[in-house]
Amino acid sequence: MIPNDPRWRCQVHAYVECRVRGGSWWLYAHPVLPADTGIPPLLVGAGVDEREEPLLALGVPADVSLPVRDEYTWRIAGPHGGDAPNIVGASEAERWIARGRSRQWATSEPFARVTDPRWSYATSLDANDLATILTRYEQASEEPAPAAYCALLAMMRALERDYVVRVVLWLERRHVAADAASEIPVLREYPRELERARSEARPRRPRKTRRVASDS
Repeated sequence: MIPNDPRWRCQVHAYVECRVRGGSWWLYAHPVLPADTGIPPLLVGAGVDEREEPLLALGVPADVSLPVRDEYTWRIAGPHGGDAPNIVGASEAERWIARGRSRQWATSEPFARVTDPRWSYATSLDANDLATILTRYEQASEEPAPAAYCALLAMMRALERDYVVRVVLWLERRHVAADAASEIPVLREYPRELERARSEARPRRPRKTRRVASDS
């Protein structure tokens, strides 16, 4: 039975990625999915019959495309942070981690990353995984799956003709009772840290030396 708990009315952020075999993932689309109380529990393995194997939240893959990586994480301000809009100061990032709302993101880039404290239950699915979720939804609710999810599945099936396809997704609102809204950290803008990171990342031009006229 699909739980009708308002705490499950989460915003699902979805990113469809493609690649050719042996190639890197690239972002194809960012479909807008409706808030729903039935799909999120199935995405994280809840609301599943005990005889069925749940689809677990496996996290965002390490080889995710750069745009999705920047959506899922914050860059920590520093000389190599670049021009991304989501740059957080090191001290604030440490506070997020200390409160258990964020964690360090392993990266080979020349700067550090932390996960966005607003996101939870990240995972990735191929078309067959998504089809399984929609089938379970319809069997449990005895209603058709939401049209937007059916359109997402149709998109992925069509792309499979030429590419390897997956959807990376996560939930925005936590459903656990202990995660009260008052405990969710308020994200602030960091214009100073961002501008300092940008200025330090810019290549510096060599200073021009003045020629001193000699008396001759």
